[in-house]
Amino acid sequence: MSLETSLTDRVGLIELNRPDRMNALTVDLVCALGTEAAALVDQGARALVLAGRGPAFCAGADLSLVDRALAEEPAPVLTPLVEELHRSLKRLRGLPVPLVAAVEGPAVGAGMGLALCADLRVLGEGARLVPGYLGIGSSPDGGVSYFLTRMVGSARALSLLLRNQPLGAAEAASLGLAEPPVPDGSALRSALELARSLASAPPLALLRVRELVDRATTLGLAEQLDLEQERVTELWKTHDFGEGVRAFLQRRTPEFRGD
Repeated sequence: MSLETSLTDRVGLIELNRPDRMNALTVDLVCALGTEAAALVDQGARALVLAGRGPAFCAGADLSLVDRALAEEPAPVLTPLVEELHRSLKRLRGLPVPLVAAVEGPAVGAGMGLALCADLRVLGEGARLVPGYLGIGSSPDGGVSYFLTRMVGSARALSLLLRNQPLGAAEAASLGLAEPPVPDGSALRSALELARSLASAPPLALLRVRELVDRATTLGLAEQLDLEQERVTELWKTHDFGEGVRAFLQRRTPEFRGD
């Protein structure tokens, strides 16, 4: 299979499993990504880790597919890949659990987008984020322009995309794109440990935090304050809010249920 999943101690693991192709993306793989992630949450996962087997996290779109598209009419071949990739990215961002990317080796193009889609990223020291788009006469897809701009600002994002140079683990960490680098070969272990530490996060509050941070770069202060008030007011009515307050006052660990 091009995708392998497992669930241990409330942490779901999703592994891209095309190591001989540097985990390059196909339509089937990106279709399965969102579906399998949602299935893990339905099975009880309270945090997810996304990784790639072999020497690369993900090389982006499978170039054999791209080459075939160029020999024919590109749109009918490539449109399903982009559409299904974007559908899975939306689904991943809508799941009420933290998502951690474990990146070893290169994450190129849409593979970089997959890494940036996660809430947090753990990179091995030799890992690198590579935009790749301008090198093949393309513009970004896979959410790269969205995530990168929100994480580092428009000027730095434009510079990174135009220069099209690999971004190493140390530089990614210095820009706030990733956690401090870990030794090569240990990114998955470190990501799983981080995911376990986040598995008790309140699901409904997590979704609202994502939304508020994403929209903070596009709303004015008054609009953002209104949105904050709307979202926190919604949470007042939930079990998790009451449980969190009571647990704090009783000096115990809260048991969030997501309702």
